[in-house]
Amino acid sequence: METRLMIDAHAHLTTDDPAYPSLVPVADPMTAERLLSALDAHGLSAAVAVQRAHVFGFDNRYVVDAARRHPGRLAAMCVVDGLAPDAATTVRRWASLGARAMRLTAPGGGRHGGPPGAGWFAGPEAAAVWRTAADLGLSMCLHLYRWNRDECLRALPAVLRVFPDVPVVLDHVASVETGGPRPYPGADLLLALADHPRVHVKATTLNPGLDPAGAVTWLVGAFGAERVLWGSDVTQTPVAYPEMVRIGRASVSGLPAADAAQVLAGTAARLYGLAP
Repeated sequence: METRLMIDAHAHLTTDDPAYPSLVPVADPMTAERLLSALDAHGLSAAVAVQRAHVFGFDNRYVVDAARRHPGRLAAMCVVDGLAPDAATTVRRWASLGARAMRLTAPGGGRHGGPPGAGWFAGPEAAAVWRTAADLGLSMCLHLYRWNRDECLRALPAVLRVFPDVPVVLDHVASVETGGPRPYPGADLLLALADHPRVHVKATTLNPGLDPAGAVTWLVGAFGAERVLWGSDVTQTPVAYPEMVRIGRASVSGLPAADAAQVLAGTAARLYGLAP
């Protein structure tokens, strides 16, 4: 087993515990304890427990409770509705329970499509979420799809100008299509954000395709290793966890050791208060 330090910055937890009602049946649950066993087995030190919104909606209790049971090893990222009138109160509540980050995604959307518009993160209602995150020192995570990627990437700079101190993480390389030869489809709008120093880009098992090292080396060249991080997307991407870890390690094979350490652990450690 390779000993290079790693943090899984994108681990979706699930449970069939009736104390945490799910929107859909949960098969083969990835509980916090099962994830921690997998981390130990494959040489990872910690993980970010990302709310699985399609399973639990906006009820983030399981990821928050899991992180509270395992401090230092799990950090909770909660999904919130940026259009809800009580969104700021909701962010404060989850933060008071230990959440380190908030995640926004297009309401009513899925990988095959959804309603147009960027108001879910860039509109006046969502500004309350950003303002509260700034007040509490939380990071913000945005989940874009291919169908809304370009519209949302165009809308993001205006938000960054209003909230320049809030760290922003773009999940899954902002759905830029890194699986083929460069230049990658959709890359221009992503690269235009490289001048915003608080923008980070997360690569997951969804992204690198046949060339994980090429994709991550490209990201590091644009954003710097201290703004790129890796996550598995376990329970969402149908790949066995050992293979996810292998792909993660392969993705940094073209980088100097110091840069590889940032992508695999250092960036996530700083963003989420975890020890690499």
